[in-house]
Amino acid sequence: MLQLALDPGTWLRRSLVLVAALAATACGYHLVGTSSSLPPELRTMYVATFENRTQWADMDQRLTESVTQEWVRRRRFQLMDSPEGVDLYLRGVISSLSVSPVTFDEQGRATEYQMTLTVQVQLEDVRGDEPEILWQDRAFSRRTSYQVDVSAVDYFDRQIEAMDQVSKELARALVTAVLEGF
Repeated sequence: MLQLALDPGTWLRRSLVLVAALAATACGYHLVGTSSSLPPELRTMYVATFENRTQWADMDQRLTESVTQEWVRRRRFQLMDSPEGVDLYLRGVISSLSVSPVTFDEQGRATEYQMTLTVQVQLEDVRGDEPEILWQDRAFSRRTSYQVDVSAVDYFDRQIEAMDQVSKELARALVTAVLEGF
């Protein structure tokens, strides 16, 4: 006869932990960004330069670079330099980039700003005769805040850092949303 080396309370707790772990894996839990709702036969992707409909001159390059780097980091698709012969085509439009003051000093000067980036983006399966939209969002956005010293000369540097930060945050969230299908 098999004897339990643990007291009944310890055995029960360990059994419950094991059952909970098995139930969690059976429900499809996984790390964010590691699974994909996209068909596994899709292997190559082209990321088009985002169209910039804002007054911010180089935001399209910043965002396209951030999105491309995030796809490379995830290693789900091989990114290609041209759209010819690829499985997927990612395109987007930067519809707005706004900066709003959120915190003020005693003299009423802004000391903190919030930057909001909004894009229209879609992912198309371009293998067939007609492209098929696999994922899209017409108002995908992210925001970041940044502090400024009103007497400092690095005001515009802080704004550029915020543009880089919001681009990276949007890229991470965008790739996760596409991979996870929501």
